[in-house]
Amino acid sequence: MRCVLIGDVHLFRYRMSPRRLLLSKRALGVTNLVLTRRHRFRHDLLPGLVQQACDLHPDVALFSGDVTTTSLESEFRAFRQAVRPLTEAAGRSVYVPGNHDRYTFGSKRAGRVEAELKGLIPARFPHHERLSDTWSLLALDPVIPQKLHARGRLGRDQFSSALNVIRGVTEDQGLLVLCHYPCVYPEGVLHAPSHDMAEDTPMREALSRCRGRVVYCHGHIHRPWALHRGDDPKVPFTCINAGSPCYTSKDYPAGQGFYSFTLPDDPRGDLGIEHHLSAEASAMAVEAAVGGVGGVGAE
Repeated sequence: MRCVLIGDVHLFRYRMSPRRLLLSKRALGVTNLVLTRRHRFRHDLLPGLVQQACDLHPDVALFSGDVTTTSLESEFRAFRQAVRPLTEAAGRSVYVPGNHDRYTFGSKRAGRVEAELKGLIPARFPHHERLSDTWSLLALDPVIPQKLHARGRLGRDQFSSALNVIRGVTEDQGLLVLCHYPCVYPEGVLHAPSHDMAEDTPMREALSRCRGRVVYCHGHIHRPWALHRGDDPKVPFTCINAGSPCYTSKDYPAGQGFYSFTLPDDPRGDLGIEHHLSAEASAMAVEAAVGGVGGVGAE
């Protein structure tokens, strides 16, 4: 079963009615957007990346949240339109909210993400569904609006229900978990309680005790990675961070792309994880490699 994972797209608009900024956290988000974020994101890369994902003919498309910047209706609609080719091509599409998708208290009261992404977001959380005879999906929603920080919380009921799902997985089964927040961090990645999920440690411990294979997919940190069990003592199961497809940096001047992987019939099999960069990024890599070879020859 082929899956694709797309993370923090962060579509935005920074021209809006002043009433939507007045006494709202959105004013802080727009200020950050104008000063820094808008210079980092290249949303012109998104159509090509979506087409690359479609060309993989995925069975499941996973979206790990933060598809918007300040949870505006126009941002949600722009996202839905951008990924429509993929959601139509995939056999199943599932989205979980990110902290920017429930950015303000007003957006939560209005149920905006639920209304705008109906059909992609599960009707309730935790969401558990069978994907195949041997694999199931557990989708989580720890996103709550905060005045200043970005801390998430599953809450007692959702966490308890998730634990029941995890305990029910048998040795010959696999569990695919989709959540915006990570619960495992690689060495050297800085994070703080104000930006984490409150239950990240107990969730990590519960998944570590799961009798079956666990694949944990998330976003939130704009830095893609795939961590494998056994690579590090602190990595007890496979973790895939989608990264941010349109976010540019020194390491990813043409965006961070997306991941694909395969859920084998036997959960103990190879996942075939692949990191897909934009066509522009691939061309840049080839040019750099050719230039490097030429440089050595010239010397």
